[in-house]
Amino acid sequence: MTHPTPTLAHPRAFHPRRLHLLSAALLLAVAPAASAQSAAQTISGGTAVTAALKTGADVNTAQANLIKAQAASRAAQADPATLVAGKLNAKNAETLAQATLRGAKLGAIQNAIGAYNALLEAQENVELQTLQTQVDQKAVQVAQVKLGIGNATALDVQNAQNTLSGSQQTLADARAQVNLAAAKLGTLSGLGSSVRAGSVITAPKLGATLSGLQGNLSALSSLVSAAGDLSSAQLTVKLADNDFTPARTLQDARTALANAQRSADTAGRNAQQALASAYQNAQNAAELLSVAHSREAAAQKTYTQDAARLKSGTISAVELQSTQLTLKKRSSVACRRRTT
Repeated sequence: MTHPTPTLAHPRAFHPRRLHLLSAALLLAVAPAASAQSAAQTISGGTAVTAALKTGADVNTAQANLIKAQAASRAAQADPATLVAGKLNAKNAETLAQATLRGAKLGAIQNAIGAYNALLEAQENVELQTLQTQVDQKAVQVAQVKLGIGNATALDVQNAQNTLSGSQQTLADARAQVNLAAAKLGTLSGLGSSVRAGSVITAPKLGATLSGLQGNLSALSSLVSAAGDLSSAQLTVKLADNDFTPARTLQDARTALANAQRSADTAGRNAQQALASAYQNAQNAAELLSVAHSREAAAQKTYTQDAARLKSGTISAVELQSTQLTLKKRSSVACRRRTT
């Protein structure tokens, strides 16, 4: 009596968009999910960002400081007893508080996205290592069968078992990394450590030009602070440049103004360099993502072809499982590139 050749799932089940569902099923096959994970809250990247903006300590502190600075500035502008320097300092403090709040929000967004992507990568790694463990389990079974018919040695079986043990340990570590990443995201978002990432954040194409981005650098808190110091120094020189102020006071004011100008220039150059570097990194990431997508598509095509070969009897189910693993690895690389 003959038995039909065992086959894996239909090729369409391993389309890159379905790999998360596939790997979740494989994870359940290797080990039952813990009860704590069954209660995990799956969130999107947008949810993580919104929560981080709402609960972030830096954002809330910056918001409170802005309200305080606005009130102080309004009082200073309306108070006829407040001199011009006091009015300018109050206005500069308000402008800086606004920039600080913008920076705090951007920092919260960046941290939340980074933590979300780290969790997503950790989850993806668990899926990959789950499949790797299955492949290594099959390799042990094959070695044992070969040993039984005299086509392998006991050392071959031991080597296969050692490889499986390594994969199992890697899988255990990958699961631990998921918990660590979830705890970090939960702390940033205030959603708790049971959160799980639901899907990849699709980054928009890099449509902005470097020169266009450079035009917005003046809104950075470092540049706003430098500009405020410069305007205060300029006012001090203006107030001291007269016949009734000691010459030494004017000289000191001009020295302070020159220092403030140098600080502003340095801050501007540093911001320009940081932006140029970030822009280049973004371009490189886009190119690497394109390469990763191309390799993933090639792996998908290979898997589809091998699935057809398995059906026709020209390869074994074990060989198709290896092709499946390669596809999953390519998918994982593409996932990491998308989250970079």
